[in-house]
Amino acid sequence: MGIGLDDGSGSSKTEIALRVPLMIASTCVNLLIADFSNQRLPDAIVEDGVNKPWRPMPSKRLSPTEARKGLKVVIVTALLLDWTLGNYTAAASMAVFCWLHNDLAGSMGIWQRNALNTAAIASGGCGGLMVLFGGELPTKAFHWAVITGAAVMTTIHTQDLPDMEGDRARGRMTVPLLWGDVTTRIGLAIAIPFWSAVCPLFWGASLLGWAASLGTGLILAIMILQQRGQEWDEICWKSWCGWIVLIFMLPVFGL
Repeated sequence: MGIGLDDGSGSSKTEIALRVPLMIASTCVNLLIADFSNQRLPDAIVEDGVNKPWRPMPSKRLSPTEARKGLKVVIVTALLLDWTLGNYTAAASMAVFCWLHNDLAGSMGIWQRNALNTAAIASGGCGGLMVLFGGELPTKAFHWAVITGAAVMTTIHTQDLPDMEGDRARGRMTVPLLWGDVTTRIGLAIAIPFWSAVCPLFWGASLLGWAASLGTGLILAIMILQQRGQEWDEICWKSWCGWIVLIFMLPVFGL
């Protein structure tokens, strides 16, 4: 249970295990900041109307004004919860990165968008680890955050494959729109197996760990290389989410 990360935090395995629900609660509340922030602006509503019409605002179940009020409540709640749990940076960092990404149009540039997405995920991940280890961040956990951040940075544009029509309608340049569909898929098919090997190597993983990480990464790479339309690309994006969760879980399960 999180054994590999605990290289001097002073927390016992039992203490770490008992903090897992708190870590999950903190992470979920911080993710709500991104959800409210990302969907409330006019351009986002236009894009979602094309790609995700079932979302609250395109489907008229929530107004932008209500979303803005909800965002304020969520930010305050996240700040208070994180302060109580010893996670002093995640909520504030998430709010800043979302502001840069959405309100200041940081999402309009392909690599700055990837960088902001990565920074938000990394800050949330480090914040969750701080909760897990009682307000401390072991050195190995920091190194792990850097590695997983690089993995996210170079593969997260998998999300842009099914969203090309909406991004084009919004006027946002993404990696597939700028580099082309084929080039993007080939790049992802190289990067995903690469990180699927680097991450278990970092932990000196067991055969099971290698099989889970590299096997999943290779399957995802093959899926991405197949151009079967938007619905298939949605499956690829959701599969990427499953793959990156598996990568994050390598130390948790001691693989």
